Amino acid sequence: MNAGLLGAVAMVAGAALALSGCQTLNEDQCQVTDWRLLGSSDGAAGRDQTYVARHREACGKYGIPVDVPAWQSGWQEGIRRFCTPHNGLDVGMRGSSYANSCPGDVAVEFREAYDLGRRVSLARNERDRIEREIEDAIEGLANVAPEKRMAAQMQIELKRSQLFAAQNRLNDAERAVDFYRLRLASDR
Repeated sequence: MNAGLLGAVAMVAGAALALSGCQTLNEDQCQVTDWRLLGSSDGAAGRDQTYVARHREACGKYGIPVDVPAWQSGWQEGIRRFCTPHNGLDVGMRGSSYANSCPGDVAVEFREAYDLGRRVSLARNERDRIEREIEDAIEGLANVAPEKRMAAQMQIELKRSQLFAAQNRLNDAERAVDFYRLRLASDR
């Protein structure tokens, strides 16, 4: 098999793993995988360095060894692409989890950015949840007994107050991300 085909197979294997989360390599993938390329893909996806154990387990079922040094070499490259402040912001803002996989020399900057992005994600989720609760409460007003309508309307007003506070938290979080991005741009 030529190197281009091997690389394509490794990329497909990496993509399958990224989509499935728990799916392991099959026998054919174990036989043809470019371990360095797969390690790079795993690192670029933010997977922990111990992730190679999943490949060893999967391929061990078929008696196929994993080229751990090649995988680790690729992982070192991939994790450096993952562990940037810009990516930390993106990962956090998407609400994705972080496996604490960044090496020590880049972990602090990545985590700072991730936490800022995560703050936006959490604030947005809270705001959206409260908006849905208000919509549901308004729709439910038609089914509220007349003697309980005033209490229900007061609950809606309380939710609107909570929504205002949640929107302010989201605005603050987004502003913090904007300032952080400006700082990153000026550090270049």
